[in-house]
Amino acid sequence: MTLPKYYHLDKEKIIIDSNLNSFFSIKDVIKYKSLLANLAKRDFLVRYKQASIGILWALIKPLINIIIFGYIASKISTGHMNALSFLNVAVGMLVWQLFSSVFGQVSGSIVENANLFAKVYFPKIVIPISSILVCLIDFLISCIILIVMFIIADQTIHWQILLAPLFIVLAVINGFGIGLFFATLFVKYRDVRFVIPVVIQFGMYASPVIFSTSFYLERLPVSLHWLYCLNPMVGAIDGFKYCLLGGDAIYNMTYFILSIGISFLFLFIGIRYFYKFERNFVDYI
Repeated sequence: MTLPKYYHLDKEKIIIDSNLNSFFSIKDVIKYKSLLANLAKRDFLVRYKQASIGILWALIKPLINIIIFGYIASKISTGHMNALSFLNVAVGMLVWQLFSSVFGQVSGSIVENANLFAKVYFPKIVIPISSILVCLIDFLISCIILIVMFIIADQTIHWQILLAPLFIVLAVINGFGIGLFFATLFVKYRDVRFVIPVVIQFGMYASPVIFSTSFYLERLPVSLHWLYCLNPMVGAIDGFKYCLLGGDAIYNMTYFILSIGISFLFLFIGIRYFYKFERNFVDYI
């Protein structure tokens, strides 16, 4: 049955585009690119406009975590402070911060923008995508920390750094896919807001942020190695560490590929679940 071009509700016209897809489509996003840009611009201004030191918070927050966890990692791994341990934590922490930021922003994006649903129909996927752009800006700013720490640690740049954008995209994919699933749950069950910080906190300790994958797997029974690598951020973080630091950051290629595969599985599940309930969001909000 063909959807009507419009119907009336409370004397206000609600536009329904019958050409919109029932699953993710780049064409739909491009069609609403002006809305996407305006939402991203609004989110960026709202985040920093009333902050006294503004965009510097994108540097301060990860720097504090790097100092704290870098100290812990260096004491446990070598028994004394060294720049390389801090750099290793910095690389993992910045990728994790990108993931957790995307995950958190996408998860709350639909409920926080519920007022947009009342006037004009548009693909709701535009809202969580717009929140990703602000997270990427924060990440690029925080990369200044990496540049400084590379200089301090006298670390050589490897050719693999050319592959680094791939693992940045992978971290975004993880945050987006899992975030979409939680965003849909959040619309239906508002208690989800209390679950999200717990997932992020637990996930950081279950990922090779502070310590390497080899550190974890050497302390786990072999039978549980595959379970650890079901964490999609293992592949993203290990890959990014390999690109920037080289060495043996990728502990096992099979586990590495498994983790990346899980990333795309979670992305598919998140998008599928989101579109399944998209048209019912107004009923709950």
